[in-house]
This record gives sequence, structure tokens and C-alpha cells, in this order.
Amino acid sequence: MTMQEPRRRAQKARDYYLKRRQHHAKDGAPRRNHATKTMESMSVVTSRWIRHCKFLGVNEHEFMEIAEKEDIMTFLDWMLDTFPRIRKRSSVLEYKRVFFMIYRKSMKRDFDREAASEIHDYITGYLTLSYVLDTTTKEKPVLNVDDIYLILHHHWVHDRSKFPDEHQRIQFALMILLQSYTATRPRVLAYVSINKKRIAAHYIGQSEDVDLSAQWNPEEDDFRTVSYRDVKLFLLPNLGAPKDLLVMEITLRYTKGWDRRPIPKTFILYEVDNLIFDATLLMVTLAILDQAFKAEISSVEDIYRIRVPPARHSLEFDWNEDILDIPVFRQPESISGKIGTSPTQPIRYQTYIRYLQRLGIVSGFMQILTSYMIRRGSGEAVEAVATQGQLQQVMNHQNAGIYQAYINQRVQCDTVAAFIGRPSKKALMSAATHMSRYVDPRAPCEAGQQELEQARSEYGILQLIELRDMLYREVCLESGNVRQAKKDGTEFYGMYANVAAKVKSMNVLIHKVAKKNTRQKFFDEINTIEINKQIRNEQSAYLDALNDTLDQQPNHRLGERKMLAELICADAENLDEETKLQHRLYTANTLVFLGRTREPPRPRPTKTAPQLQKACARNQCFICYWDHGDSTTFYSVYRTRDHVKLHLRRYNEDSPICCPEPNCKKEAVMIEEAHFMRTGVAIQANTYVGVRSFKNHLAEKHCYDIFRERGRN
Repeated sequence: MTMQEPRRRAQKARDYYLKRRQHHAKDGAPRRNHATKTMESMSVVTSRWIRHCKFLGVNEHEFMEIAEKEDIMTFLDWMLDTFPRIRKRSSVLEYKRVFFMIYRKSMKRDFDREAASEIHDYITGYLTLSYVLDTTTKEKPVLNVDDIYLILHHHWVHDRSKFPDEHQRIQFALMILLQSYTATRPRVLAYVSINKKRIAAHYIGQSEDVDLSAQWNPEEDDFRTVSYRDVKLFLLPNLGAPKDLLVMEITLRYTKGWDRRPIPKTFILYEVDNLIFDATLLMVTLAILDQAFKAEISSVEDIYRIRVPPARHSLEFDWNEDILDIPVFRQPESISGKIGTSPTQPIRYQTYIRYLQRLGIVSGFMQILTSYMIRRGSGEAVEAVATQGQLQQVMNHQNAGIYQAYINQRVQCDTVAAFIGRPSKKALMSAATHMSRYVDPRAPCEAGQQELEQARSEYGILQLIELRDMLYREVCLESGNVRQAKKDGTEFYGMYANVAAKVKSMNVLIHKVAKKNTRQKFFDEINTIEINKQIRNEQSAYLDALNDTLDQQPNHRLGERKMLAELICADAENLDEETKLQHRLYTANTLVFLGRTREPPRPRPTKTAPQLQKACARNQCFICYWDHGDSTTFYSVYRTRDHVKLHLRRYNEDSPICCPEPNCKKEAVMIEEAHFMRTGVAIQANTYVGVRSFKNHLAEKHCYDIFRERGRN
């Protein structure tokens, strides 16, 4: 948060303080400075309150000032009627809570507590029953160490997803490890953009607040993430070993509520034999790639051959001054025409979540991965070994009760062993209560055609597409083309653009829903399918299972990835210290070489000519269908007609056009040969002079009559 210039302190006259007292009494309760995300949530409810007041024909500020419980209840009724996507009771309760925050900040007083309690009873009683609000709660899955291993193993060994450059692949793995070891919220590692317009209008009467600009500065507050200033690498002496101990110290300063209650946390991370879990190795790699060391360090060998002097207890690696405030995790951007890691911009939260969700899908997890699954798993691991105070420090919770929202729904205690008095089966409990229990790498990653068609019919997108196509024709009739209509700003173009935007957003939603339904259908049916296979023929089911397993040797296009896949997952626990050091050096050097490369573009798959039907459908392009073997279907005949017109646009009114249909071509060749043999003169058979003649031929010979327009002769 941007700090104001400190006021010059000096005792003032007696009358000044008496006037200040009157001013405070008149102003009422001071306005609380909420967090940016809280202000964005408040702005949503504020905008709906303003819309509700406009619907009633009253002033929003005056109406809120005299509002009673009946007005708030009516507002909730109106909101449920106006926004049908509000289906859960917990959402309505949250809207009520946020509204009272807005009320206090706008009116500078609290809403009556007894009336607020009656509103709560109204929501849990009448509204829940009359609107059939959903009162169920979703399970909050937890990722433990086995789940994280599955994710990282797939990331390094099996993942074929393409990153903008391999620097992104390395820093993404480090972000997963840091969140696992620190239980931090993702906002600490990645920057979350804020909506300035929403924050500027998050309560009623905010435009009158002249001091708002001094409360926050989006340009500066938005980019506070982990930088090199927050990370320290240092050595601790390790006598008798081939190398000293490399330790990483990371300080998380910008945790939740840092501007009101700053509580920085410092974590100590060290080297581990299982390199897939080694955060220091990845941090050293990023530092070398960024040329961050102040000393003359240019390779991994330079770091591991340095020893702590006898008179010292540690030796720290300093960073260059110009990189101290550079984020460790950075966003991909276009650099000199190529997409690569930005030198200064921090990675966005949406980018990190997109990487994480994509990795979870291709790894075969049933649930969509989120960063809070990692946070819950880390908290679960810390709770098993730490005191209550340490747990609160790690989770950044103000009181112990907050952690109850993070506890795994599946009870971790072995109640069977506790009741019958036997040792607990910890491995069994761990496998049965975490997300890897449902993993299946064969799960589909794309939406199925059946689910797509079902989603399209449910959301009624076909009618919306027909409306868009009708408006498109009207726009073209009025202005000639869409570009000219946009330039002229016609009314038809405004309607067309609005409907086209709705079609586009609905298409995204349909594909998202269809993809979710496809994966859910797979996980719902796969258990019964596998059981039936084994009941019918156990041996063939076993062979099918072997064939269905994930390829153990994926063909990576980068040699560094092939080598890294073998090195980083190798078991080094039983090796001697000298061999462990060599293994670590090989892995670190491979990571550095990988971080300096970019995966080349994948070769386009060779297209095989599809088996075409005997006739072209009316929702397919006749020319593309027979000339190029493209059987793409359009949503409507109108879109097909517009596409065919693009082909015919290159012909003049008297230009000869040959029919591309195979029978017509064959007949044309026979006529040409017969005429040449009889007369010795070459002709061009089955050609049609002009576009109109060609259209008539398509309609009469091939029943491809798509060019008639209603209301036209």
C-alpha cells in the first residue's frame, strides 16, 4: 500500500481539537479500509443494489439510509428472481453479509442486529423452501505427498503440453513445491489483477470520498509477489562430505492482510535426495538462468565446489542489485516476435491456475486441480507434527477455528484400529483419503461429441445462432459488409455484435460443460466396466489393463527433456555421497540447458482424405467437400451459403465454372474425348457460364438448392 507523507506534528490550539471532536461525532464510524478483493466483492452487491433501486424508482443512497428489514428481504427476493444462477443458500447468506459491510461503510453505522437476525432466519427458512435453494456443501479435496509426486512425475516425464519456453516449465514445478512446503495462498507467489472500476465504486456514496486515492494504489499494490530480495541461498559447513549443505531461506511478506497486519514468515528449505522434491535445485537453476548471482558464478559446478571458510558458520550468495526487486516467477510475453518469459512482469494467477488445471487433467485426476488443494494438504501435514501455534503461523490464521474449514472431509484417524486396539494402517488410510485414489491417466481430456450435442440443445444455442445469422444478413444488406456497418455504427450492427458476443461466450461455456460431463461420465462408468471385464475374462482384462497403461517412454522432442526425465526421478537414497553429488550436478546442468531452450513447433499431422458420402449435405460447402475433401458442417444453411459465396466471388458474371462433383468431372472427360476423336477439336465440357448458371446446375442436378432467399424474386 502506498503510504502518505507523514504529517508534521505540532500541538495546535484548543479550539482546533474541540472542532475535531464535533467533526468525529458528525461523521460517525470511520470507514474501514478493506482488502482489494473484498472491495471487488462489495462492488458486485453495490451494483445490484443500485439496479434494484432504479427498478423501484428511488435514490440508492436515500433508500439505503431509511432501509429496514423488509427492504432488505425484498432486495433478496428481487435478486433471486433476477439472477437465476444463484442457486445455493450459502451464496444468499454471503450476499447478505457483504450487504451489511456495504451498509456500514456507506451509512457509517451498523445495521440493527435484531433485524439482521430476522433476515438470516428469512433466508434459511422462507427463501430456502420457496426457491428450493441448494443446502449441500461440496467436498474439499486434499493433495498429500503421494498426489504431489504423481503430479510432478507426470510434469517431468509424461507431460506433452507445450510451454511458451522451458523456463516456464521449471518455475511452475518450483511454484508447486513452494506452495506444498509453505502452505501459502497462491496470491503470494503470483499476482492477482484487480478491477479498478469495481474498487472505485464498491459502496454507496464513494464518489464523495475525497481521500480514496490515498487509501490504495493499484499500480503499485498489484505487483507485490516473491522477488529475489525475499530469497536467500547460503551454505552450512558439512565436514567430511564432498560438499557443504545448500540451504534456501524464503520470506513471504505479502500474505493475506499484510497491509493491515503484516506478519512475514520465513521458511527454511534444504536439499533432499529425491530430486523431484528438491526446491533448492530448481531455485539454483532459475538464478543461473537469470544471471542473478553477484559473485562470478556461471555454472552449477561453481556453486557446489564452494566451501564455508573454517572461521565462518555459513556463507551466503548475494544477488545483483538490479535483480533484487525482480519477481522470481514471471509471466510469458511476446519478446522480439517470440513468446518467452518476461524479464520483469510477475506471473499472473490465471496463468498459474491454467498450468495447474491442465496438468491435473492430463495426469488423470478426477477433480479439477486448484491451488487450495495443495494448501489444504500442506496444512494437514503440518498439523500432524506441529503445535497449534505453529499451525496458525504456517497457515496464516488469526485463530485456531479457521483451520476447521481446511480439514479433510475423510477422517484421517483409523477408527477401526482405535476401536479394536490394533496398530493403525497409516499407508492404507493415506491412500484411501486423498485424491490419487481416483487417478486414471486414460480419462478423456476433450469433450465428447455426444456431450457437446446435449449441451448445445440444453443451452439453446442453435436458436441464438439463427438469430445471429439473420442479423448478419440484414447488416450485409444495409451496409454491404460487417466492417462497413461497424464503421457506420448502425443499429443492426449493434444488435448483431451483441448476439455474436453471446454466441461466442455460450460456445465457451458449452465446451466447458461438455468436457466436464465427458470426464465425469468416464469416472462414473469405468469402475463397472473394469469389474465386468474381469468377471467375463480375467486374463484378457489383465492384458487390456497392460495395454491401457501410460507409455513409460514418451518420445520427447528435446534431448534435455529425455535426459531430465531419467535423472530427476532416479532413486538416489542408497548412493554414496560422491555419486549423489555427481547425480545432482548432472540433473542441475540438464535443468539449466533445458531452461535455455524452447520446444520447436510440432509438425502438422498429415491429413488423410476422409471417406466422403455420395452426396454433399446442404449444411456443407459443395466446393470444399469435393475439391478438398473437407466435410465440415455449418450450424445453418445460411452460414453455408455465405461460405460458398466466398468461393464464387472470384468469378465474373461470364466466367466458365466447372462442377467439382466426381460424376460431373468423369462425364466431362468422356464428352471431351468423344468430341475430340470425332472432330479433332478440343472443347471444355460441363462448364457453366456465370455464377447464376452454376447455381442452377447445383440445384437441378445435385439437389443443392441453398441460394434462394426469402422475400426475394
